[in-house]
Amino acid sequence: MNFLKKIRKSLKSSFPYELLKNYFPKVNYSFSETYGEDLFVNFFFKDLKKGFYVDIGCNLPKSGSLTYSLYKKGWNGIKVDISKRSIELNKIHRKRDINLNVSVGKDEKEVDSFIFYDNCSMNTVNKKFSKYTEKSVNKKPEINRISQKKLDTILKQNKIAKINYLNIDVEGNESEVLSGFKISQFMPELVSIEIHDKICPPLENKIYKYFIKHKYQLASIYGWTYFFTLKGHNKTHFNI
Repeated sequence: MNFLKKIRKSLKSSFPYELLKNYFPKVNYSFSETYGEDLFVNFFFKDLKKGFYVDIGCNLPKSGSLTYSLYKKGWNGIKVDISKRSIELNKIHRKRDINLNVSVGKDEKEVDSFIFYDNCSMNTVNKKFSKYTEKSVNKKPEINRISQKKLDTILKQNKIAKINYLNIDVEGNESEVLSGFKISQFMPELVSIEIHDKICPPLENKIYKYFIKHKYQLASIYGWTYFFTLKGHNKTHFNI
């Protein structure tokens, strides 16, 4: 029985499996595999037929994606992930997007990436977070060197002037991403970001403080994911 489980696990982490899985996704209103976060994204942008997103830590093109429903509507954007295979799949299934296999942080340099599985949403460049994941999945990561860029650099290189939606899901490296981004220049209408150090009340969290400082308000919480909108926006929904 254990042998069969190992074979099944091996097949499910293979490239052909992921390719087929993304050609034939489950019929579901939500493509998110956790808390249905994309339902709030769809609600927020229900009247905007075309827009631009930036998805940092995008992982797979359809399954688990917070931007796939927007892509289906006609949106496009920039998607970034440290997994080479994830980006290969995104290039096949999300051809209108700019798909980049780099890390995003506050410095432009080479960094270590900790890859547990090619399609694992817990891959990271944060060494401390990788230790937590190693215990959680009982597996040592493959450590690869990868180029890191500031988000500002990526946006400048691709001549991006406007962002409607920004998603940051980088497993413990969220503050680093924000440090390399002049949010005041773009002011996305909606930002979703994972906050793993759940300090209660959230008023004491440094990421929460960052967005309040930049004239955002907390709009919703889905599991680890916090949604922020510009102050004064009336689309809020809490699902803690």
